Amino acid sequence: MVNKNLPKSVYIHIPFCKTKCAYCGFYSKSPQEFDVGKLLDAEITELKKSSFQKPVNTLYIGGGSPASIGAQMLCDFLSEIVKLTGNAEEFTVEINPADANENLLTNLKSLGVNRISIGVQSFAQKELDFLGRRYSVEKIDQIINSAKQAGFENISIDLIFAIPGSILRTWRQNLKKTIETGVTHISAYSLTYEKNTPLEKTKSAGQIKTVSKELDRKMYETAIEILGGAGFEHYEISNFAKPGFQCRHNLTYWKNDFYIGIGPAAASYIPDWRTENISDIDKYIECIPLETHRSSIPSNSKNLSSLTGCIENDKNPISERIKISPVEKASQAAVLGLRLIKGINLTDYKQKTGFDIFELFKDSIEKNLKLNLLQLKNGYLSLTKIALPIADSVLCDFAQPD
Repeated sequence: MVNKNLPKSVYIHIPFCKTKCAYCGFYSKSPQEFDVGKLLDAEITELKKSSFQKPVNTLYIGGGSPASIGAQMLCDFLSEIVKLTGNAEEFTVEINPADANENLLTNLKSLGVNRISIGVQSFAQKELDFLGRRYSVEKIDQIINSAKQAGFENISIDLIFAIPGSILRTWRQNLKKTIETGVTHISAYSLTYEKNTPLEKTKSAGQIKTVSKELDRKMYETAIEILGGAGFEHYEISNFAKPGFQCRHNLTYWKNDFYIGIGPAAASYIPDWRTENISDIDKYIECIPLETHRSSIPSNSKNLSSLTGCIENDKNPISERIKISPVEKASQAAVLGLRLIKGINLTDYKQKTGFDIFELFKDSIEKNLKLNLLQLKNGYLSLTKIALPIADSVLCDFAQPD
């Protein structure tokens, strides 16, 4: 019998990048500084101790840049992972064009990977240089073509707009080029200035001129218009897909379903709890009794000193554990569900949370309906078209009940 409370999605974080982009706020380190094999062993051990439905529905390998650890090591690791998770219906690996080649993509396909997410960011070389990306536009084209030749049909790319110095014309060219590549999924995000990143510090020092809010909004609206006209369904605030190619793993998050996160800084959502692992590779390794799975993986680290930071004394890598009350779960389901363009299915919401959304958020819903920022249609509560560029301001109203 299937346990409906067992997570059906697994995310595995490979927290390595050869260089860190100036705008990146995610936890990642250089693989040269750590014993990569020992970390991968620890992640396999953590996965073995986790409870989830087997086979999983979705398996997502992210970073960092997973391929930065080397093709052979990555493929050996994924082979071990699949033995534990079973063959996922959707199996995604993130790819940085600088770390990939045709041979890697062919090997990933043979392991059962059926979705590739390529961190393109831009098809304009000046913008790539500004962002600190380690590849050329020509390299992007090569990797997309190699993915197709390897047999991948489900190819996603990330794009960033509102980059300092960019104009609407270059953004339109980016979108046109993206469509011409024949990819099936696009994530388009406005450049954000994450706290304590080099880019944020440069901005605070007044050394760069940011794109105006008006242009930022126009770029977003242009993406909706152009991608929609090319047959991409706008299914989440920042995500577009050809029919049948929505990212099922990310839908797990937006539908507030349960999932497991493995590795340093990875987050999990299991019944009644949200947890986050230690954002420190050495401490994470120290917190997990290692089991050697792949003796062929070389060691390249210094001796690990005695480390602290494990929660409890049972070698638990969790750094934060938050109990989620029924009301908090209902609030989170509302905030996440409204990110979907289709919105919240009102019947499903009540069955899943036990609450009537109109009782929990009566004032917030009435206010946003009057402002034409929310709409009720065919049993769904959703953002209106004019609300999409200012979605965060609407979603804040659902962070807690009225």
